Amino acid sequence: MHALIVGDRGVGKSTLIRRCLQELNRPVFGFETKKEPQPEDPLRGCPIYIYDAGMPHVRTPDNLIGYNKEPNAGSVTAVFDRYAPKLMASVAEDAVVELDEIGFLEAKSGIFCQAILHLLDGPNPVIAAVKNKDIPFLNTIREHPNARCFYITPENRDVLYKDVLEFMKQQLEEML
Repeated sequence: MHALIVGDRGVGKSTLIRRCLQELNRPVFGFETKKEPQPEDPLRGCPIYIYDAGMPHVRTPDNLIGYNKEPNAGSVTAVFDRYAPKLMASVAEDAVVELDEIGFLEAKSGIFCQAILHLLDGPNPVIAAVKNKDIPFLNTIREHPNARCFYITPENRDVLYKDVLEFMKQQLEEML
């Protein structure tokens, strides 16, 4: 089973995932998307990048998804299309898969969506941040038979962290 942390923007999905991964102390596979805090251009807003999970965040034109005020659907899809083969690669047996985050931008790339489903069908435990939006692909993810949804709010996020961590520990024990 996989843990899907479902919630709105800014509620703490990524923070909860980082805390769990730090506590689990396992190799990490997957991706992180991050809106950088400083806008490069005030009209376009802050840049959004995709990074390899567990690796240093290095900004390059190849991993630039777009800008928070001006996401370009064509370039967004191309970035996710180029990134998808990484997700189809072999995952170390003892690794946890981090998918942070799955949202409406990620859902625009069919090959990227297939890669996410491939990971959810796989044996490695997945911990993922999923936007709480009514979008067909996000609905499919939340309804995946190998996944359990944990709905996060500002009020429950501290208690939820403990529940998700225990759930992930249990998944790792069952792998052995």
